Amino acid sequence: MPIITIQFIKDVVATPEQKRELLQKMTETFVSVLGEVVRPYTYCIIQETPMGEWSIAGVPMPDLEYLIGDYTSKVHARANEIMGQVVAQQKADSGKR
Repeated sequence: MPIITIQFIKDVVATPEQKRELLQKMTETFVSVLGEVVRPYTYCIIQETPMGEWSIAGVPMPDLEYLIGDYTSKVHARANEIMGQVVAQQKADSGKR
């Protein structure tokens, strides 16, 4: 049985109407790819995590302003810098072959 799981933060991401629409559209998309045979067996589940019970980069998320603050910008910039170095090294290594 196919199981589609949607996870997001409770009372932040979607209204009850949007949740119903997600359940319908996710199922329809799945059926459009795999065929009507899967419709009666397709489960679509929304799992909501309460505020304060999730984190980003180890920072608990009751405060959504963190997502757009200076600290987060610096964390992203540093991660992008590291990833850029990895990509450059991979390119250099592949040129040696």
